[in-house]
Amino acid sequence: MLRAQITSGEFASGDKLPSEHELCSHYDVSRSVVRQALQSLSQDGLIETERGRGAFVRERKVPITLTQKLDPLQEGMAKAGFKLTTKILQQRLIAAPSHIVERIGDEKAIFLERLRYADGKVLLVVQNYLPYSRVPQLLEFTGLENTSLYNYLRNDLGIIVSTGKRFIEIGRADNHIARLLEVEPGSQVLFNRELTYDQSGNAVEYYESWHHPDRTRLTIDLYRQNG
Repeated sequence: MLRAQITSGEFASGDKLPSEHELCSHYDVSRSVVRQALQSLSQDGLIETERGRGAFVRERKVPITLTQKLDPLQEGMAKAGFKLTTKILQQRLIAAPSHIVERIGDEKAIFLERLRYADGKVLLVVQNYLPYSRVPQLLEFTGLENTSLYNYLRNDLGIIVSTGKRFIEIGRADNHIARLLEVEPGSQVLFNRELTYDQSGNAVEYYESWHHPDRTRLTIDLYRQNG
């Protein structure tokens, strides 16, 4: 219902949403339900929350559709002359938050958090969520510092990542991400959200990544269709 009110313009850009207490009372739901709803809206880029002030509707963003080949990051960086290295920060089983369950279709997820470097300099932080029921073996795999996740899924589990949806925008680094990227908290960074699917159209992973603002550049190949 909140999503519909935002997309219809009933809540306009910059408007403050009712407080958690007011939402609980109005919709007759628990605070945990309200928090899950707000978290889902935040993850979809519709609202942003400010500590001590509440939740505000974000300005609508103009969608620009691009097509990109789904290659492992390591291959693309090698072609550009960079050496990619990876540090595994977390690799564990979690109870998936509601907005993750919506995307991967599993209440249990294998959570990966990786810090990735280009020629020894911090490039990005990646947080992956994979459905545990599909890839339980990943929990015990110890080679992700040297092997791409996509190659492991293909070669060891027969899961081929074939398609996906990626959303790119300018975000802000919270304290945790800022510390890992070695930037000031609140710094603007390139923020990605992506959901990928296998050859049968089943969800493989949902991930979020934050790129160091000084070390990433987007290149877009353009063409004009005749006629």
